[in-house]
Amino acid sequence: MPAPAPISTTVTPTIIATPPSATGTGIGARFHSRHPMMLHGGPSNTISLWIERILSFIPRRRRQIRYPIVFCLGLYAFLAYLYFQDASSWTAVAGFKLKNWAFNWDVKRCSYRKDPMLFVKDSSTVLVIWEINCKLPDMDLTWVPAIGSGLVHMDQSRNAVLGETTFKALDKTHVVYTATISGLPSINTNITYTINPPQVMNHLLRSYTFAHLPEPPSLEDREIARFGAISDNQCEVTQFYKVLKAMTEHRKVDYLIHAGDAVQDYESLDNWQIDFASPMSHFRIGQTTPLIYAHGNHDYDPLGEYIYTGKRTWHAYTIAGIRFIVLDSNLNSQEQDRWLEDELKSEASRTAWFRVVLVHISPYTQYWEKDAWENKGEKHWGSFVRTRYVSLFQQHRVDLVISGHQHNYMRGQDENMVYTIIGGAGGQLDKEQVEDYDVWTEGKTKIRHHYVLMKVTGDRRLIWEAYDADCGTRLDAFVLHSRTIA
Repeated sequence: MPAPAPISTTVTPTIIATPPSATGTGIGARFHSRHPMMLHGGPSNTISLWIERILSFIPRRRRQIRYPIVFCLGLYAFLAYLYFQDASSWTAVAGFKLKNWAFNWDVKRCSYRKDPMLFVKDSSTVLVIWEINCKLPDMDLTWVPAIGSGLVHMDQSRNAVLGETTFKALDKTHVVYTATISGLPSINTNITYTINPPQVMNHLLRSYTFAHLPEPPSLEDREIARFGAISDNQCEVTQFYKVLKAMTEHRKVDYLIHAGDAVQDYESLDNWQIDFASPMSHFRIGQTTPLIYAHGNHDYDPLGEYIYTGKRTWHAYTIAGIRFIVLDSNLNSQEQDRWLEDELKSEASRTAWFRVVLVHISPYTQYWEKDAWENKGEKHWGSFVRTRYVSLFQQHRVDLVISGHQHNYMRGQDENMVYTIIGGAGGQLDKEQVEDYDVWTEGKTKIRHHYVLMKVTGDRRLIWEAYDADCGTRLDAFVLHSRTIA
């Protein structure tokens, strides 16, 4: 039997060349091999290293799905980013509701429920309205023309004018104060007003400055005043918050036009707090931006008290060359008829650069809910504005009619007069067409939430721009040239 062959103790291993597709390092490489003994390239750069660390919790045998997982995580992060774009509005609205709850349950010390808000009533008068959760009869308001940067000069503080202040307690935690700033100068200036509480309540001291622009200065080709314009924010405070945010980020305005329906239910104190006052205060609009306000059907007070907006519901005043004529579409009144005709004939109206009517219900409402329009009589709401007032507007050369009520944007024209509807500040949008008026035929309709910026220039132009509140695109624009002879 032959002897067995000797066993060699020197072994030269055979090197197995791992194909590029298994290592993940070659051209066309996609996945690592699932076999644990196969060699692989590992992370080749910092990004891959971080991916490897992030996905280290995944069993190695499942690493071939890393790229789908990375894609899904990236998509999730993108969707989360879009989701949290609205987080600021939801957080703010939650804060409004929590603050209101705390006041209602009387767990906050004496402080402001509603910060001061300004309402223009005539060319030399502005109302300041605020609310606190305790009764302080000694509160008053003083005002003085501002100097320089807007701060009151110490030597002139003694010349501050005392505004007439009254208060009304609605209940234990709702005490509304109204101060009248009257006798404002007839020249353009800034006004600083101060709310003075009793000394033991110094935390309630407030001071703000607003622009007072009764006359247009001689500034050719330059902007002399800017107005924001909104309407119908009731019911949807989150959307209203977005509208105000978009408008304030665009550019600060000198005045804010509001065409009514700031709340859904006039008698609801919670509506006034959460849906209107809190968003306005959040962006510091009400305190420094006087409101040109027309009452709508939802903020109509049959008793005529108008605690939060001032009692006068039709009035007129001149701002930067524009004669604003504010009407009440809730009141089919001969008294308002006579007042309107006298106002349109007045020298202030005839000599203004532009005559602008602000009325909640448009003469030509075209979109509404069909059943309510036809079967509930809502087509007749404010119809006297069309049947009696439009002819007066045409006769006395009104340039622009601004309305709300209908929840979308429209612009039309008839007899050299432009009509606009700006009811897109928050309420559910109207999409059902119920009428077909000729004035809108050559105009524009946009069923979007929006706001308007309107400016007046020294060369007698009124520039109007409507913007989508959600994406920021410009929906419409036009320019009016003054028809008043210089």
